[in-house]
Amino acid sequence: MTRSSRPSGTTKRPVAPEPSRRSPMVIITVAAAALGLLAVAVLAVAGGLPGGSSPSALATPIVQSPTALEDGRSLGAADAPITIDVWADFQCPVCARFSRDIEPAIVSRYVEPGLVRLTYRDFSFIGPESFDAAVAARVAVAQGASFWAYHDLLFANQGAENQGAFSRDRLGDMAVAVGLDRQPFLAALDDPAMLAAVHEETAVGQSLGVDSTPTMSIDGQLAAGLPDWTRLSAYLDGLVAVASSAPTGPGTSAP
Repeated sequence: MTRSSRPSGTTKRPVAPEPSRRSPMVIITVAAAALGLLAVAVLAVAGGLPGGSSPSALATPIVQSPTALEDGRSLGAADAPITIDVWADFQCPVCARFSRDIEPAIVSRYVEPGLVRLTYRDFSFIGPESFDAAVAARVAVAQGASFWAYHDLLFANQGAENQGAFSRDRLGDMAVAVGLDRQPFLAALDDPAMLAAVHEETAVGQSLGVDSTPTMSIDGQLAAGLPDWTRLSAYLDGLVAVASSAPTGPGTSAP
């Protein structure tokens, strides 16, 4: 699947992003490539261990999502006045930056006070390991682990695209790290229903106009790329002000 490097001309973008990688099909940045080489080196060293690499070889996420706010693949109250869907690919390095630099700020300023509900959405298209990672995150939830803990591990352990960073062994290591049994987890990765769900959600994103990652849908308005926090927070503050001033009570229709 190929994608253009920016949203279509009809897409509304309430927040102008900083210059960043707009399409995951473009060659990754030098920094991300270096991270990929590091991951390959770790795999090479761990390859001599029984069963492949071990959980100790995994990078620890710099920032960890607050699982106390977790509701499946969402964070925050179901009745929050503002919804943000984040369309992402686990192999996308700009998505990893979003999860590390932008998402925690959204959570602390808007999700924790009950103003925003943040939901992760699959938009997998970089390659086979994108789909494997997305399936693995869904399996983690199905087997009782935290989606967001697994999400954080995936982004913290990116490597060169489709070069083994998200191999079955590595995905199994991440499952063990979040408290799951390795063999049942690996067996569940072959569940066709899980893969179909990833494909279906990616197709939904495409139908909405998503064509690059990360893309936020803020109350239905698309904003692609890595946003400038000052502009994003000002935009969200405006939405919060509108939501706060909306009349409530008998006879008032929901917006």
